[in-house]
Amino acid sequence: MEQDQKRSNAKHKGGSDEKDFLVVGIGASAGGIKALEEFFADMPDDSGMAFVVILHLSQEHKSSLAEILQRHTQMPVEQVTETLTVEPDHVYVIPPGRHLVMTDGVIELKAPRRIKGIRVPIDRFFRSLAETYGKRAVSIILSGTGSDGTLGMKHIKGRDGFAIVQDPLDAEYDGMPRSAIETKIADVVMHVSEMPEKLLSVRDSTEKFRLTNGKDGETAQEIKNIDVLRDVLTLLRVRTGHDFSNYKRPTLVRRIARHLQIHETDDLKVYLQILRDKPDEVLSLLKNLLINVTNFFRDKEAFAALEKKVVPAIFDGKSGTDQVRVWIAGCSTGEEAYSIAILLSEFAAKLPDPPKIQVFASDVDDDAVAEAREGHFTEAVVSDVSPERLRQYFVKEEDGYRIRKSIRELVLFAPHNILRDPPFSRLDLVSCRNVMIYLNGFAGFSFQPARGRLSVPRFKRIGRKRGEHFSCDGQKAPHLSKPPVSCGLDRAAGDAACRQLGPESFRTSGKGPR
Repeated sequence: MEQDQKRSNAKHKGGSDEKDFLVVGIGASAGGIKALEEFFADMPDDSGMAFVVILHLSQEHKSSLAEILQRHTQMPVEQVTETLTVEPDHVYVIPPGRHLVMTDGVIELKAPRRIKGIRVPIDRFFRSLAETYGKRAVSIILSGTGSDGTLGMKHIKGRDGFAIVQDPLDAEYDGMPRSAIETKIADVVMHVSEMPEKLLSVRDSTEKFRLTNGKDGETAQEIKNIDVLRDVLTLLRVRTGHDFSNYKRPTLVRRIARHLQIHETDDLKVYLQILRDKPDEVLSLLKNLLINVTNFFRDKEAFAALEKKVVPAIFDGKSGTDQVRVWIAGCSTGEEAYSIAILLSEFAAKLPDPPKIQVFASDVDDDAVAEAREGHFTEAVVSDVSPERLRQYFVKEEDGYRIRKSIRELVLFAPHNILRDPPFSRLDLVSCRNVMIYLNGFAGFSFQPARGRLSVPRFKRIGRKRGEHFSCDGQKAPHLSKPPVSCGLDRAAGDAACRQLGPESFRTSGKGPR
């Protein structure tokens, strides 16, 4: 398609409200300037999208990146030197020696976290982009070495954004693209010259499917043959053994709609046939439905409450002949399980005769469980773990960090379906924060008498039982409750502020693994 044709077909002016347009984060490192030049040479100047370029730059020299890119586009290209409101049809470029983050529709400068040899400005920006723009966020990973951008791309996908990766064969340096591709959740892998046209298609179908209007009841109304959704879920269950019938419909529809965008169709019946014909597409859809956004010590308020109030309480009265038993349901790639194991280990180290620690961590995704067992993480871990804990609990390796054996040995990882398999029993703490936000229905858990705790996501309502909240922040912190013997969680309930549990009781859902 000729450049003039692209421009005439791309007339789509964005409004001043950040809700009206997509924001495209572009991450690159070695070899990235050439790819960026090609991208902006082919990108229409009036697409109605905003672009933020994060490149690994030398901190010792002035950058001419903005001037270089300005030669290839009519859009204003600006190196960020102060807080700016993001506008459509503009290009924003990272300056040397600083990081960029998104907050409430503005782009801000931040000091880099200085750890020798570690550079993760792309991950940091992508994560803030995901938090601020969610379904309106697009990540593009271009040529570069290392793995910067991979974790941030996961966050964007976890918030129902879109992810594009440069074909490694097209990249001057293939490290960053290959790292992103290995996650198996990138939406498309393509030549840089194909990306502008794909972005225009994603923009148009995002609006057509109403993926960004914030109203779940209106999501994807324009998808043809939406009633075929039941057949899609049946095919997934038959081919993969995973049953998504209890997952929230809006989440399912949004993530399936992203696959319609990939294949450039608005007909679910057409996509069903693609699933039937292409086994790889079944696995791709499965991975996208199982995406779980997680990182070490996620939500500082939640972990502060666990560390200060819950961990001491569950150790209280226990000695070397006892056990502290914890279950992380929906452990994903292990960050939350290891974070809690670290808290438990730190407290136990202060006791003269500490009990044994056993952390059970489970997930429905076999690949995620296998990755969690390895305990290996990208360099982006430095954004979430304090330097002290990084030195004490991690070992630096060539391509990232590995959890020390002393912590890995505390955690037992296992594939487990919380909706189908019996739960673990005799627990002091259950963390359901990574699964309950996606599910409908009911689950029960068996706790240690008078000492069990349940940690669930923000905005979730706990089944009414007499108990005590240790942390209660309706905006950020999860519910942390102390049920007497058993606890039921109403996952179908909507948003609710923390509240004292009532006197009713629930039966446990059965005895599980011990």
